[in-house]
Amino acid sequence: MRRIELGVFMPVGTNGFLMSTTAPQYHPSFALQRKIATLAEEIGFDFLFSMGKWMGFGGESGFWQKTIEPVVMSSALASITSRIKLFATINPLLLHPVVAAKMIATADEISNGRFGINIVTGNTLEELEQMGVVPQDYGTIRYDYADEWLTVVKQLWSQERCNHSGRFFQLSNCVCDPKPIQRPYPTIVSAGLSDEGLQFAARHSDYQFVGARPEKVLEVKAVAAARGRTVKASGNMLIVQGDTDEQALKRFNHIVAGRDEAAFSNLIESFERDQRDSSADRTSFLRNPRMVGFGTGAPLIGSAITIAEKLADIIVTADFDAMQLTFIDFVEDLRSFGQEIYPRLKSSLATYGVSLGEGPASVIKAGAHA
Repeated sequence: MRRIELGVFMPVGTNGFLMSTTAPQYHPSFALQRKIATLAEEIGFDFLFSMGKWMGFGGESGFWQKTIEPVVMSSALASITSRIKLFATINPLLLHPVVAAKMIATADEISNGRFGINIVTGNTLEELEQMGVVPQDYGTIRYDYADEWLTVVKQLWSQERCNHSGRFFQLSNCVCDPKPIQRPYPTIVSAGLSDEGLQFAARHSDYQFVGARPEKVLEVKAVAAARGRTVKASGNMLIVQGDTDEQALKRFNHIVAGRDEAAFSNLIESFERDQRDSSADRTSFLRNPRMVGFGTGAPLIGSAITIAEKLADIIVTADFDAMQLTFIDFVEDLRSFGQEIYPRLKSSLATYGVSLGEGPASVIKAGAHA
């Protein structure tokens, strides 16, 4: 029976992923992340996924003005959980590969082999340019840089000593010891959906995050298959639950009514300054007046029965291997999901011959490199 993994996209930035003044307003404290992590593990979720952000987009809601660093946070969560897997986002520009290899190996030991990384080459270049770390012509070389960076990291994880002379890095007799618990490497996720991003995933990744783009799933798998590898696809959905479909829609409309136009304007301007080809598509997407967040995934609105049936259909029809969820209220809605949707989703998936994790004993397979 085919198995899919379910995760929580952790709200490590101000107000989670909702850019609305009528959504819950909160800062991303560790206490909140801890509560979500322990609840998700209790319900039976398979993984926690954390983004890395270095600037916010302001507006009346102060969207992402405060963020928690994901590697440190995930390592801390690893020490208070026992089963659930933890993914932290890393941008290769911000960490030397020797430092990154050691940090990740340490986190893998803390978690007893439950740590994974999500490699990004830049969401908006503006947040990297403010640090003065962006090389000339980075937009055209970013995947070359990431490829060499990750190649070096893998060598450090798998070899006694690393000697490397490349375009971007020169290492002489470098060591990463102890090695990660997961062999040959911790699980690797990537998120770029450009042609270069898909090729990068095909070379290096276990999972490719496609967000709310189910049409990309088959492409991700086909590109990897052409290289003789298997790469799994992970999606993203916003769960908007109500006692009835009508109540859930009313709840969503309340969030839409508070759409933070100033924050959206700042985000759109940031993308427009980025000359990469994908920016135009993202800008058009963000201008939709019913778009209430960034990183939320597509909204799935309805009662517990409706959401369970629709989510199962989306997972099976698009051939997703994993799905990470966001919520309006990450504690109360997650609790409701566990009580009312999770068992129904498990039952709905079973009718398609698909299992939802394995309850408390399940984890995403570590280091599943083909």
